[in-house]
Amino acid sequence: MVSGPAADAGARLASVVAREYPDRGPAIFLNSASWGLLPKSSAEASADLTLRRNRADGFEESELGVIQRRCRSAVAELIGGDAGEIALSPNTSFGVNLGAALLRAGRPGTIVVSEGEFPANVLPFLALEPEGFTVRIVPCRPDGLPDEDSLIEWAEAPDVVAVAVSAVQFATGYRSDLATIGRACRDRDVLFFVDAIQQVGVAPIDVRAMDADLVACGGQKWLCAPWGSGFTWIRPEVQERFPPPMVSWLATSAGADFGDMLHYSMNWRSNARKFELATLGVQDYLGLARSIEVLQEVGVHTIREHVLTLHDVLIDWVDRSNAVLVSPRDPERRAGILTIGVDAVSEAADALRQRGVVCSVREGALRFAPHVYNTKDDIDAVVDVLDGIS
Repeated sequence: MVSGPAADAGARLASVVAREYPDRGPAIFLNSASWGLLPKSSAEASADLTLRRNRADGFEESELGVIQRRCRSAVAELIGGDAGEIALSPNTSFGVNLGAALLRAGRPGTIVVSEGEFPANVLPFLALEPEGFTVRIVPCRPDGLPDEDSLIEWAEAPDVVAVAVSAVQFATGYRSDLATIGRACRDRDVLFFVDAIQQVGVAPIDVRAMDADLVACGGQKWLCAPWGSGFTWIRPEVQERFPPPMVSWLATSAGADFGDMLHYSMNWRSNARKFELATLGVQDYLGLARSIEVLQEVGVHTIREHVLTLHDVLIDWVDRSNAVLVSPRDPERRAGILTIGVDAVSEAADALRQRGVVCSVREGALRFAPHVYNTKDDIDAVVDVLDGIS
């Protein structure tokens, strides 16, 4: 019988999942890299605020500010930042585009990205090329995974102004060594931008330890939050260095006083809120705050160990089959995604779908993304399907 901290963590996970996911239906959801299932209390809180809005006395205006502060604080605690460094934003693309806009305010140069990056982390930088910037796409290693040594070598080039990477690659599930890349960027005053949507919520992340300048993340995937919720973390030195590229009246210090707004002041707030746009989908950020609180109740380290245990069942199947493990075998190089190459991937995907398994096909391979609410029985069912067609 297992006892001690591991047993306590397992019991806490089971208790939270039973409370927050009481009925997931007969389907097996393994697609958290696309969107996560909302905790019951998160969905209810977001819906309740929406319904209360229809009543004349449904809420006090001050509650909206309280919700936003709650969300910034929850995000900051999760990623090792400070609430004043969090700009609430609707998706990852907002943060990536903000990074591109900040670059536009400086000198043109080379922006380094890896081959295999998700389009949202490349296209905003390619759009800068007519303005004198160059995007250097560094080829992957022969195994199809990012070549971090080459990324770091390019970060040392004299004309490089930024390096942009995903914390976890969407297709392979490769987890980057953000601290090493970030250190190389910091040593050379190169801006380091991180798309963190495939890591935050399923594996620990520390924005200070990885020397990032800007971290963009949507809430709809591993954070199990409503669509349209997310955040951008911005290093204080970057906040001070750049003005906001888009102007919101709430981004100014005068925006804090709704009773005296006609001074048209251009004095920016002294924190990341100067990069936020008005008006925010407050009900979605209430959902994001509550979802993060639920995940924190379980503990991200516990979630990660749980997910890696589920990965092991699929990896064991790969080792006794003709399939290929596309994701790294080293668990330190994985977060939540496990991608497997199989023959006749369309046939395999159809068979899984007929069995009620919700997963994805990405770049010609099966992508599985289990989360806190999945069980070994879920993965055993997947293995049964794959055994039946292999």
